[in-house]
Amino acid sequence: MNEASSGLADRLKKTAAVSHLGQGMDVGALNDYAHQVALYLLLKVFYREINDNYQRRKVDLIEMVGQIVKEMNLTASQEEIRRLVDGVLYSGDPRQQANFSVMLYDEIERDFKEYKFRYLIPDREASNWDQGGTTVYMLTEVAQEIIFITREILQEFGFDLEQFYTLQLIKNGNFSNAQESVSNLIARVKNLIKQEKDWREDILRNPTLIFSARKEGKKMTKGELKEQFAEEKRVFADMFSWRRRLDSFPTQKKKEGELLFEELERARGLHNRLAELAISNLSLELEIRKNNPDVFWKIAQVTFKKDFWQDTIVNSGLPKMELLSELLNPLFSPTEDFIFPLDWAWAKQQSYNYTVTEKDEQEELEEEEPPPKEIDWEQILDLWKAVFVELLEKGEYSLSSLNQISPLEEQRWLAQEKNLELFMMFIITEIKLIAVEEEYPGLDERLLLFKRLVEKNEKFKELIGKKISATLDLAKSRVKLGTEFEIAPYILYLKEE
Repeated sequence: MNEASSGLADRLKKTAAVSHLGQGMDVGALNDYAHQVALYLLLKVFYREINDNYQRRKVDLIEMVGQIVKEMNLTASQEEIRRLVDGVLYSGDPRQQANFSVMLYDEIERDFKEYKFRYLIPDREASNWDQGGTTVYMLTEVAQEIIFITREILQEFGFDLEQFYTLQLIKNGNFSNAQESVSNLIARVKNLIKQEKDWREDILRNPTLIFSARKEGKKMTKGELKEQFAEEKRVFADMFSWRRRLDSFPTQKKKEGELLFEELERARGLHNRLAELAISNLSLELEIRKNNPDVFWKIAQVTFKKDFWQDTIVNSGLPKMELLSELLNPLFSPTEDFIFPLDWAWAKQQSYNYTVTEKDEQEELEEEEPPPKEIDWEQILDLWKAVFVELLEKGEYSLSSLNQISPLEEQRWLAQEKNLELFMMFIITEIKLIAVEEEYPGLDERLLLFKRLVEKNEKFKELIGKKISATLDLAKSRVKLGTEFEIAPYILYLKEE
């Protein structure tokens, strides 16, 4: 690898993200301006994000693009505006919600590798899905890089250099440029806070991620992390030490400086929050590794020689010699086992096309509504009633109790796919049970279930205001319903607000 190719893949990722922005979409009158409008949209989302403005839903994105089109003195139909927003959110058909993808040259492996990226992703914290909230979008790191790309130094370095850049601007009294730099600081630290929060949720759900993450790169020790945050806090202190100079500036300049230091105070508060989260997460990792070593033992690879031959067959033997040939034949058979073709799976999927209709001598796209899924809510409510009765009377419900139900009852649970989806939703995230007056699109289906149960039996109103969370019961065996459903033995339990 020569000097010129060093870091080529990382640079290509940045240029690919820029070149694909607003491209490959048919937005009619906006085709020639799609890139500019899309970049302007990312900037608007960026500033709403750093100002904690949650008006970043899809309907807000469409409204923002409408404002941009009007500001640029362009003309576009509502359908063209909607298609442009879809083209920034996803690649290709928006119903598939696909990532953007491009083949890029990797200078280390000397081969082309697929690079997938997005410009906007759901902001899990702001969306409040567990309370029936609508998806709120935020910029990905890729999108932030596009915004910061005009300042080349930010591509090579990170948060700490942005601090020093801001410090130099403050020293020179350049408050207007320093204000922009502080906005960049806030965006970066908020993005890091989200990463730390997501990482905490991920490792609580799957502790083995700690092991895989350590393989990807060297992690800081707790001491090194504290030292880094201490250094960054010292830089913040240096910035604020220049506040006393404001009295020597003209009135207008002094006002700019005061606004700047207010934003800087906000950035410092966020940074302190980031430090708490990062150190807390590292402590959590160490605690998990110390108290649950068996979690990491289980990731060792299973080998035929040791696990099957030496530990099982040699030690325990086989009840019949015929089993030995049945065990070995697949390993040496010249005929491969049948594998279900992916094409068959795709053939089972329902696709919905755009149909063209004429209206006022203009072609507009109308999206066909997919056929409604047949859901037997009466059966679902009848089954889940027993779950909520136990939650109400005992404060918890163990999924392992499903191992003792009759075959008929088992088939009733499996008859509705929605039953299994609801179990997974309760396990993955906790939810606060609230009184829902009426059903609406996007309502969390767990709240929809609770609403309908309350309508059938008002005693369930006693659960309003309480949270349902889940914990793993390691003493119980896995829950199996036929061959279609298998899950760890979780316990759903009530959590006081």
